[in-house]
Amino acid sequence: MKRVLFIGLVVLFLTGCARGSDKGDKRVVAQVNDYRMSVEDLRYELDNTPYDDAVLLETQEGREEYLDRLLEKEILLQDAQRQGLDREKDFMKSIENYWEQALLKILLERKSKEISGLVHVYEDEVKEYYNASGETLPFSKVRRDIERDVRRKKETDAMNAWIEELRSKSCVSINKDMLDDSMFKAKP
Repeated sequence: MKRVLFIGLVVLFLTGCARGSDKGDKRVVAQVNDYRMSVEDLRYELDNTPYDDAVLLETQEGREEYLDRLLEKEILLQDAQRQGLDREKDFMKSIENYWEQALLKILLERKSKEISGLVHVYEDEVKEYYNASGETLPFSKVRRDIERDVRRKKETDAMNAWIEELRSKSCVSINKDMLDDSMFKAKP
């Protein structure tokens, strides 16, 4: 009975709250052992629902299933922590790799957007590319494609120049005595 009442309250919350009104709301929606899921936590999960699961949120039964999945995930995470999996070297390395990839992705996306805003393609560059390409189609038919290619090349060149500039400002040293063929062979 308590579970039905609890799920009913959560469903009312999910259907009745305006999206912007619960930012920072610390009221507890659900609890699993010592973990308390706040309204803010639940809203974050809902806002970041994978596309495939978004359809679940359209019905009461689906919302209950979605909440049940979130609670099950928390139960599993707590068990993993109880077992010490979160302190194992493989796990820590996995987190480090993910962190690096996410950070690089954000950095490169931002720099790419910045460069894209600074790159200009001029008509004479497009015509020069067309004339040098030996293209047989009329200029008017391929102009946009050529402009896109020229833009892409300029953006790539600018990105490479930026990376090279960062490299030139960095102190990099390699101990070549440590590098031998065995270092680069896969371990069995």
